[in-house]
Amino acid sequence: MRVVMWLVWMTALINGILFVPAVTQSQVQEGAKSAIASDINPKALWDGRKTVEFHAMNQPKMVKAADAHFLIDDEYVLGITSHGESRAYPTRFVSWHHIINDKIGTPENGGPSFVTITYCIVCDSGICFETPIVQGRPLTFDFYGLYNGVMTMYDLNTKSVWLQVSGRAVKGPLLDSTLKSGPLLDTTWGQWKKLHPDTLVMAPDPHFKDCYEPKGSIMIRGYSSFPADYFRKTLTRRDTRLPMFEPVLAVTLPAMEDAPSSANAHAQYRAYPVKAFKSKTRVINDTLGVTPVAVLFMADTETLTAVKRVVEGQTLTLEVRNNPQGKPAFYDKETGTRWNLEGRAIEGPLAGKELLRLDSHRSQWYGWVSYFPRTTIYGQSSDMVQASLK
Repeated sequence: MRVVMWLVWMTALINGILFVPAVTQSQVQEGAKSAIASDINPKALWDGRKTVEFHAMNQPKMVKAADAHFLIDDEYVLGITSHGESRAYPTRFVSWHHIINDKIGTPENGGPSFVTITYCIVCDSGICFETPIVQGRPLTFDFYGLYNGVMTMYDLNTKSVWLQVSGRAVKGPLLDSTLKSGPLLDTTWGQWKKLHPDTLVMAPDPHFKDCYEPKGSIMIRGYSSFPADYFRKTLTRRDTRLPMFEPVLAVTLPAMEDAPSSANAHAQYRAYPVKAFKSKTRVINDTLGVTPVAVLFMADTETLTAVKRVVEGQTLTLEVRNNPQGKPAFYDKETGTRWNLEGRAIEGPLAGKELLRLDSHRSQWYGWVSYFPRTTIYGQSSDMVQASLK
């Protein structure tokens, strides 16, 4: 699939496609639909809808885990759980569509609710958004193009253009609206099944069989360079604190209106480089603003997640120990409770409790910091932020 993706991007370059193609009357109507955010460089907001073949998938066929014979355990999936239901979306399929418009949940658990699963394979950013309801209908998203080297999308309802990483509308009637993101786990199919044995999983669409890599192909997690030179023309800033394509887990804490101190009065952003875990299953206990956080890394599947390490008012210190089977697992020092990757207590005094999962996702450094330049980096002084911006 990576070869196919490269061919698609390179075809656009060979055909001489330039940025900011002429906007036709059919593309943008007068008034609000042509409005664009003042901080957006219109020359870098590339409309690639007539250039590349990527298209969203709407409510794909889902099958039970036992019937997912088209997957192997080592393949990567994007997993979500909401309203009493778990669903997995293989990156082997999502990387072609970029966007999955779906709904999840059972009526007895308050569902279903509409969700939008997004994935940019070049910067390895998989994000789940709650789909807004506009004029009584859920927005339906599709591929739009690029900005800052990252996929952008637009909604078919209003033709507004949205940035994937920040979830913000930067052009059109819904200008400056922001999508709400929800927990998503970027992990392997085998790991996800262990966490959610009753999960459903997206089946391949036969209409796109030539676009998907064959069964058994392990998709990469982010590129080490841009697949075509014109990606760079969409970049609007550069942050040199980390290499552009350094993989990180980006964590966001929203601003707190009743924050006890200025530390949490504004949104907090921190990037945790994957290399900080030194290829070992490990926990980083940290404090972001005034919030105790823990970043968990499972080495065998390169899975990362972030949680608030507080339960019932008690701040916990998480660590890695061997479980009874001799394999590394997550425990807290204070009570000896065993926790899984998603912050659920599965054994010990706190069994049944859950740690709050934080808004976090994997990304390449450039794909995150382009949108959140005030991001701090674990292990670096926050004083370096201002000096690094270029």
